[in-house]
Amino acid sequence: MLETGPVPPTATNGIRVRNREGSSSASTAVAATRSGSVSSISSPMLSESAERISRESGDGPLNINIATLNCWALPQPWPIGSSDRRLRLDALVEVLRQSDYDIVCLQELWSEDDFLDIADRTSHLFRHKHYFHSGYTGSGTCILSRWKIQSTLIHRYSLNGFPHHIHRGDWFGGKVVGLAEIDADGYKLCVYTTHLHAEYNRDNDLYLPHRLAQAFELAQFVRHTSRDADLIILTGDFNIEPEDLGYHVIRNLANLRDAWLDRKVTSSNERDTGMTCDRPDNCYTGKAVLKTNPQGKRLDYIMYQSIRKPFSIVSCKNCFDIIPGTMINYSDHLGVEAQFRLDVAAGGDKADWAEPPVDIDYRFLERAQDILSEGEKRIIWDRRFFGAICFLVMMLIFGISQIASADSIPFGNALIIIGQIVLTLLLGFSFWHGMVFLTIERRAITETKWNIDAMLGT
Repeated sequence: MLETGPVPPTATNGIRVRNREGSSSASTAVAATRSGSVSSISSPMLSESAERISRESGDGPLNINIATLNCWALPQPWPIGSSDRRLRLDALVEVLRQSDYDIVCLQELWSEDDFLDIADRTSHLFRHKHYFHSGYTGSGTCILSRWKIQSTLIHRYSLNGFPHHIHRGDWFGGKVVGLAEIDADGYKLCVYTTHLHAEYNRDNDLYLPHRLAQAFELAQFVRHTSRDADLIILTGDFNIEPEDLGYHVIRNLANLRDAWLDRKVTSSNERDTGMTCDRPDNCYTGKAVLKTNPQGKRLDYIMYQSIRKPFSIVSCKNCFDIIPGTMINYSDHLGVEAQFRLDVAAGGDKADWAEPPVDIDYRFLERAQDILSEGEKRIIWDRRFFGAICFLVMMLIFGISQIASADSIPFGNALIIIGQIVLTLLLGFSFWHGMVFLTIERRAITETKWNIDAMLGT
């Protein structure tokens, strides 16, 4: 993992200045926002100048503004890639350049060139950056930070879908959770960003054991890497809804709070529902998905927990909705933004403050064991199926090899050769998937089950 160094900021007297260079359509869009022509949800939080200057000069309690967005930025041409990708990323750059965020976490930014372009064009605000490299296509996850990133760590999930499901692509991305340790004016922040395996079919969720194992690994990773932090912030596209078991695994096992649930409701904006995906007001939402979820899904989260210093949630809301001046959204997801503040009244100025210990309810892990066991049974049956395929294909190859000649059939010999090649490829795939990949998958599930057994004391 290559750590990129800080980019010199554009600043005057220690105060960040907004770079107004460029005259793209996205710049016009930002101007439209100021005129009030679009809903306020379209713009990130823009604080008053005096508050920003005070914070940067070290006066008053520490404020942390953070945002997360699934960018949906597949670089391939449409229809394989993401539609309006270049326009949307340019608009994202413009709105980030005008924002007051301290940290931005992005997912599905699959092209490293796109990441470097965004980081370069916002370097006056986000002096530090990191892209988490993984898989064939890249993990798509990255962090931009106003404060120094002291160190990073990445964990690639042991289960990431199936390599032969090319139409899904999750395996090629190598889903990860990335950690950035950030020094925020002397306070240590552990900021995590992740993107879990997609659901695709809720009624027949083949990937549920994988996603549940990822949720368990995510919670364990956060739990064991954040013990000396002042504040934990976990962001990303979990592909999990609040009522799902994986959501409770993450929250309970890592002892995290959901910023959306803890928010102070100060806006009556009807669009600010918390739903981040498959929303009826998103131009990229298909009509078919609205039949089962007419209001959309909440899949993107900001979770947090104070560890050695008390931080409180000031606000949490949706962001990155409609590009101002257009009918196009920044992504097929909405973003989530939150503001945290050091709670001096609760002891934020005390060196010996610590989060009170919380007893973790492990009963939900029993249900997780059941789902993982079902996944293990599926693996056993799949191995038998592919073993049978290997046997049948070998018999066919042997039978074809016994044919002396097919001269009486037009192109007969050519067809025999082609048939042998196809069957040989099928044999190779069946053996590799059935004997190799499924063994790896089963051992990964077994490891998760044994870890849960240890927690349950069984």
